Amino acid sequence: MTKEIPQNFWQPFCDRVKDGYRGAVTIRWVNPDGATQVIAENAPLQKLVFQQRNNECSDTMTVETGTPDERPHAHEIIEPFSIILKKNGESGRYNELDILAETGKTEIYFSPGLDAAILPELAA
Repeated sequence: MTKEIPQNFWQPFCDRVKDGYRGAVTIRWVNPDGATQVIAENAPLQKLVFQQRNNECSDTMTVETGTPDERPHAHEIIEPFSIILKKNGESGRYNELDILAETGKTEIYFSPGLDAAILPELAA
C-alpha cells in the first residue's frame, strides 16, 4: 500500500517524523543516470527537514543521520516533487519513504517502520 504525501503536508510530516521517530534508517540514492549509492546503513535518524524557498530557485529536503555524540551525516535532496510512503501489509507500518527530486530518487527504509499513529492524517 502506498500513500503520496501532498506537498502542503511535507513540513508537518517532516516535523512529526523528526519529533516522533526513534529508529534507524537506511538511505539509498538513485541518481538520474540510474546508478545507486548507499548514503547511510542502519543509522539513527536525527532530522528530516523540509525547506521551502519562496524567493530562491529550489526547495530542499535534508536527512541527517548519526548518533547524538557524532557530527551528523547529511543527505540533501534538491527540488523534491513527490514524496511517497510505502506500507508493509503485515505490520501496518510505513517501512519506506521514496522522495523523487530533480537530483534523482532517495529511498529511506525505516527500522522499525513508521507507526501510522505518528501520521494521523495518513492513517485512513
